[in-house]
Amino acid sequence: MKEEKQEGVIATEEMAAKIADSSFNIVQTDVLRATHTSVVIPYCKEFAQGKELLYALRSWDKNCCFPADFVVIGDKEEWFSDEIHFIECPRVSDNPSVDTYHKLKVALESDLVTDDFIWTNDDIYVLQPIDLSHIQLPKVLGPLDTSKYKGFYRENMQRTIDFLKQLGASCQNYGTHTPVMFNKASWLGMIAKLDEQITQGMLYTSIYFNLQQPQVTAVTLDWRKDPFLLPVVSQNPSTEVVKSLLPKMFLNNARSGYSPWLESFLDKEFPAKCLFEQ
Repeated sequence: MKEEKQEGVIATEEMAAKIADSSFNIVQTDVLRATHTSVVIPYCKEFAQGKELLYALRSWDKNCCFPADFVVIGDKEEWFSDEIHFIECPRVSDNPSVDTYHKLKVALESDLVTDDFIWTNDDIYVLQPIDLSHIQLPKVLGPLDTSKYKGFYRENMQRTIDFLKQLGASCQNYGTHTPVMFNKASWLGMIAKLDEQITQGMLYTSIYFNLQQPQVTAVTLDWRKDPFLLPVVSQNPSTEVVKSLLPKMFLNNARSGYSPWLESFLDKEFPAKCLFEQ
């Protein structure tokens, strides 16, 4: 346990009824009444790059300013300490969205995971002290747009767009590569009705938040000027640009962005061994 540092049109009437159903609504649980909040990381060792997970956990240990415990679902590293709640879950698909959605469902059924929990990745690092409000604030990249992507991600996005349009829902891209807050009851309500479709391979975070009722205005991220995300996509980014953006809350590296440069940067930012390591 990490201790607190600080305090379109609906396709059918049936689908319309489903959207209106309260099980689609995000349950407004007062997370501040909980003794802690789970931070859940799906992890596939086969596709991990370098020490991503190690540095991600060090970053949370350094900059998480609310009571939290940490759950890793997937594969186990030898250096895990007992401070990590580990749930073994073998990879079920080469499609990352299918595999991580399966791990999400494991989290939803686990007593180790709190009712409201944070869902993040092994390649997302916390650069500044944060509290829950930084994560709860809804963030988007703009409309879902397949022209910017390829491979599994493009295919998953197209299925997501088609499905959301069928439901008459918004088509915003909530896949910002920043941590998000999920609610178990809300997810289980959706899964009871939509699991077969989502399991085909969809951007499930965008499904979840685009079906939230009521819809609220999200912050649109633009890495050039937003205060939240520093994305690293290059093997050798400009040091001056990176320094100018360091006040941001989160850093994420694309697969193309993991490099000796990034590992050196992360080691300088998070050099200290943390409670999640043996």
